[in-house]
Amino acid sequence: MAPYTLPRETFDLLEEALGERGKAEKFARAMESAIDDIREKAKEEILDKKEVVKIEIKEDLKKELVTREIFEERFKYLEDKMEERFKYFDDKMEERFKHSEGIMEQKFKVVDERFKVIDERFKMVDEKFNALNFRLNIFIAIALLALTLANPTFVGLMEKIFKF
Repeated sequence: MAPYTLPRETFDLLEEALGERGKAEKFARAMESAIDDIREKAKEEILDKKEVVKIEIKEDLKKELVTREIFEERFKYLEDKMEERFKYFDDKMEERFKHSEGIMEQKFKVVDERFKVIDERFKMVDEKFNALNFRLNIFIAIALLALTLANPTFVGLMEKIFKF
């Protein structure tokens, strides 16, 4: 940094106040030197204070910032809590599935029993249908035989064959 020099107007005022140019120059150099010394000391104190403040801020931040160990500890705690909640949810869902499965199995048994009853009824209807079909076949056979025997053409044909 360049040394401090008094402005020309200030120097002129000093010369006028002291009455002599030589005295004004000595006084001005003394003031400039004093100002430079003050600036230098202020600069040194600022640098010293800067380091102290920097260290203090660092220490304060360290106190407030989370360390890796604390972060991992808290993260592990959250993981454990989440795992616990998921396990609880899984257990509840498993319990509900088992309950629903039991209800569904009961309903399937009821439906299965109904199907068995319907199947038995179909078997009975099928047996009755078969019996009715057999009777109908016998009836048709008897009706054909009766119609055939009652037919005059057939009777005439039989007489010719057997010559009655």
